[in-house]
Amino acid sequence: MSEWISGLMAVPGMGPGSGTTLTSTENKVLFKNVNIFDGKTNGLQTGMNVLVEHNKISQISDQAIPDNGATEIDGNRMTLMPGMIDCHTHLAISGDFANLEENFTAGDLHVNATLHARYALLDGFTSCRDVGGPTFGLKRAIDQGKIYGPRIYPAGAFISQTSGHGDFRAWNDPNPSLSGSRYPSNFMRLGIGIVADGRDAVLAATRQNLMMGASQIKIMGGGGGSSKYDPIDTTQYTLDEMKAAVEAAEDWGTYVTAHIFTDRAIKRALEAGLKCFEHGFFMSEEVIQQVGEAGAFVCPQMWGMSPELFNNPNVPKSKHDGIKAMQEQYKDFAPWLVKHKVKVGFASDLLGPSDDGMKSRRYELWWRAEAFGSNFEVLKHLTSNAGELLALSGPRNPYPGKLGVIEEGALADILVVDGNPLEDMMVIGGKDQWFGDLETPKPIETLKVIMKDGVVYKNTL
Repeated sequence: MSEWISGLMAVPGMGPGSGTTLTSTENKVLFKNVNIFDGKTNGLQTGMNVLVEHNKISQISDQAIPDNGATEIDGNRMTLMPGMIDCHTHLAISGDFANLEENFTAGDLHVNATLHARYALLDGFTSCRDVGGPTFGLKRAIDQGKIYGPRIYPAGAFISQTSGHGDFRAWNDPNPSLSGSRYPSNFMRLGIGIVADGRDAVLAATRQNLMMGASQIKIMGGGGGSSKYDPIDTTQYTLDEMKAAVEAAEDWGTYVTAHIFTDRAIKRALEAGLKCFEHGFFMSEEVIQQVGEAGAFVCPQMWGMSPELFNNPNVPKSKHDGIKAMQEQYKDFAPWLVKHKVKVGFASDLLGPSDDGMKSRRYELWWRAEAFGSNFEVLKHLTSNAGELLALSGPRNPYPGKLGVIEEGALADILVVDGNPLEDMMVIGGKDQWFGDLETPKPIETLKVIMKDGVVYKNTL
């Protein structure tokens, strides 16, 4: 995949080996003659110019902007848009769960995570909200300019009850809540998950992640398709345990999100004060309305409602029949979200080897537009909606500033695309295949410029 390495660049003096951070304090870039998708409006502002100074957008105009020594990029009427944001990814979970538990070391995990980060950035994802896994070191390395990658909003180890969606122990492994054994599984040793039962243990697990630098907290609030012990219809964590996580997070000015699916679990989580729900496919319209009224976010990876879910090796065949039945029952999930004005963030739920991760993310772009019936809705999920969600971290936000929009004063995370994504998701990488695509993923040719924090990492214009 040498074309991926050669396709990645940065301005002189930036990036790996430079001994500096990725934020340039003298960088000026002038984008000329572009059509702007601002992240919020269903349409393009044509014939525009955008000036970036340092790491922010300083001026947007339909009139000529003096360059004043800025590097000029002629967009030739291509689309300039915000850098995309993945609100639900797992950069450090780079293999199927059985293999991770039995065979992975920390070295395997972190080498693979650097590849996930590199390819996310080259796919135009300038920010990733990582909702489970040990990405604190990866984030530091990216921020220090040692490796390339997106901004990372880390949650750290996901927090799960015994038998929950984050409990991947073998049956004969000791239970940390009963035996006092702190790291009974590889998942816990590697920092992917924490099994914590009871208010005190949940408080400790939440505070541990906050100490490590979590920008938000992730708990497992219900069953799942890829886990060993918990049917997808189960409700996990008591109200008191959920409230413990919320209270500890709020004391640090941030919030809790949950892996969760069903009405019963989501009603409990709303009562506990959670601000975001990951997946959530199996909500009734009534509960979706309640989520919208509460102003909470939902981050569903819509491939979970697609036929491709059953080709995913992380989903046990024993769970297929139950998932198919629920997919049919909740086939109107996406229209209900739009109807009740629920804030939705883009979610790839990236897992597994880097090739498969890229394919799943690109398939998600295409399938999501099919499910919502609107490219514009999906583009908001990728940009302005996602930027609002990242900002919920408040004082724990590692990158203060506005993301997901093209407006004066916003952080300069910018893409230039040959084509109009409001009309065609494929120009930003969307693909109508995932497991059926046997080719090694290649760089997205229509993605011409990638800028993160005012630094140009790709320019093929």
